[in-house]
Amino acid sequence: MLFSEIYSAYYNTVASIISCSQKGKLDSDILYEIVKKSAFPESFMTIGSALESGKWPLIKKDYSTNIKNIPTMPLSMLQKRWLKALCNDKRIRLFVDDEVLAKLKSHLKDVEPLFTENDYYLYDKYSDGDPYEDAEYIKNFRTVIKAIHQNKKISLEYTGRFGQQKRFVCEPYKIEYSEKDDKFRIISKVKNRHSILNVARIDSCELTETSKTDDLSEEDLPDNRRTSVTLEIYDERKAMERVMLAFAHFEKSAVQISDDVYQLTLNYDSFDETELVVRVLSFGPMVKVLEPEGFRNLIQERISNQIELMKRK
Repeated sequence: MLFSEIYSAYYNTVASIISCSQKGKLDSDILYEIVKKSAFPESFMTIGSALESGKWPLIKKDYSTNIKNIPTMPLSMLQKRWLKALCNDKRIRLFVDDEVLAKLKSHLKDVEPLFTENDYYLYDKYSDGDPYEDAEYIKNFRTVIKAIHQNKKISLEYTGRFGQQKRFVCEPYKIEYSEKDDKFRIISKVKNRHSILNVARIDSCELTETSKTDDLSEEDLPDNRRTSVTLEIYDERKAMERVMLAFAHFEKSAVQISDDVYQLTLNYDSFDETELVVRVLSFGPMVKVLEPEGFRNLIQERISNQIELMKRK
């Protein structure tokens, strides 16, 4: 386990009880309320009775404590190594302020990271990932995160796919990361339409005073629907293994048709359709789309467009 059991819910619960006692605010009702909120259901009676009976000599009969220092949970070496690995990730500055990151690195300067990016190799990852160290990118990313947390809309200037600049207001629902593309995208609503925006294409953005639609959820986003595609896979050059890895995060079912032919059904949300088309095409003749017809048409359209581009060259 990455985090030792000595830093589990039991110890955090008792630490909260001791802290409350140090402030002179603890009684039997509050003690059991802390246990109820912080610990596991089966530990409701165990922790309370152990403290009140003196079996755990941390709380006195009058609910005061002899412990003077505020309880803290020092990090284990494994936790420090894990944090050091996160600090070395180029995406960390999107979530952590420079001042906090500098303090973390200073405290962990003699710690060896648990892992580095050299420990992983993604064979099909694109090389034009987002500019994670760009100051403007970081600023825009944090603004979007703040909008999501504060339930606010954002006004932004955005460069479209073909270079056209637009200014509009959107309601961000969540931010997703594509490991294959090495890019962050915003799932949002723009003028009551579902929209996917690349964070790297935002030129500038700011919070508005207007709140988002109350209780906006993924199901509320227009044009978003659950659908499926059925593929026939010819298992040459480990195609089946590579397909299962490529679509590992999708809900799916597979059946073997013959010795080297499989049928795979993938369930996905409609806003993932474009990325799914690209991934299916990457397997070439090893993968054939059986249904639905609309997905087959998207594949054919992509191939036709690519042929036209090659002719122009």
